[in-house]
Amino acid sequence: MEKPVTVRALQLGERIDLRGLEREDMFSTSPLGFRTPEGGAVVLFKSGSAAFIGLTPVAEDALIASLAGRIVQPLEASERESEMAYLVVKPEADDLAGPAGTLHVKSLDPNRIVLVAQALATSVAMAFDERRIAQAFERIAPLAERLKGGRLPEQPQAELLGQIGDALLIQQRLAGRVDLDEKPDVLWDHPELERLWTRLVDEYDLTVRSRAIARKLEAIQETSATLTDLVSTRTSHRLEWYIIALILLEVVLGLYDRLWK
Repeated sequence: MEKPVTVRALQLGERIDLRGLEREDMFSTSPLGFRTPEGGAVVLFKSGSAAFIGLTPVAEDALIASLAGRIVQPLEASERESEMAYLVVKPEADDLAGPAGTLHVKSLDPNRIVLVAQALATSVAMAFDERRIAQAFERIAPLAERLKGGRLPEQPQAELLGQIGDALLIQQRLAGRVDLDEKPDVLWDHPELERLWTRLVDEYDLTVRSRAIARKLEAIQETSATLTDLVSTRTSHRLEWYIIALILLEVVLGLYDRLWK
């Protein structure tokens, strides 16, 4: 049996600008995949993920460093979500018939590499989204409890606006994430690999996690809308008081003019 090939996916940041990175040795354009001098491969995704196939940690770090300036809002090494798998080539076996953490594939052809890389990259992107959503829930949970109890939030308007901004940023990020209902581009030309993709989706629970993220995002959207309404209400009430104060001031000045002048 051949030595397993390591595949590691990392979430490097919010996005990766892939414009101008096209090269002669690339085997995929969307996502961008290319071979490395060490004999491995790299697959880069606009969503901020990267998959390294058959590379050492040193080679991975060198490639990440070469992307400096292209990674939007880069994450520190300790903040990066990661997913690792081992590819074992078994021409006689079905794709993905292996123990946990080991993926059996019939060959290491570019199309299979892209599908495995896309599954792992989607997994780390979801993990990043799940962490962001969990942080948002920690902030909005106390507000939801107060609203449920019929009480208005005590936070100042600036803090409420910050929480609304967090929710909008999460929505914006998830809007650009790969939709699992859409097939990877490689499957349009190679429908025989659809079974492999289906097994990869099941292996990493991508469908279940995507639905859970969608439900949580819906709750955040509803809370965000409620907070927006509260901020608008507070602002309108404040304006009403300003108007009342100005009217009272005008009345006082009018009385002053009539009684003391």
